[in-house]
Amino acid sequence: MRRGSTPTNTFTLPMDLSQATVYVSYEQEKRGVVVEKTGSDLTFAESGGVFTISVTLTQEDTLRFVTGDVYIQIRYVFANGSADASNIIRTTAERILKDGVIVAV
Repeated sequence: MRRGSTPTNTFTLPMDLSQATVYVSYEQEKRGVVVEKTGSDLTFAESGGVFTISVTLTQEDTLRFVTGDVYIQIRYVFANGSADASNIIRTTAERILKDGVIVAV
């Protein structure tokens, strides 16, 4: 993903998490969690028994990253207290030439 962009990340899940409390965390080394999405930030879908969660990042979100590796993890807990976490996914925040939020004119 490029800094300052508005990517939608879609994750395929082994189960329906729409009734769970879910956190999608984006971390960078030595900086900790930079962006975290939960609740209405997440879109859940199911098609043919395949479950997904989609997360759209804003320009402000991606501008919080510095150029380099970004690590993503999904954590969730059900009402009965059962909790788990996904494997950590690695992606990259790519540099941009014009910094800051841009607006359409």
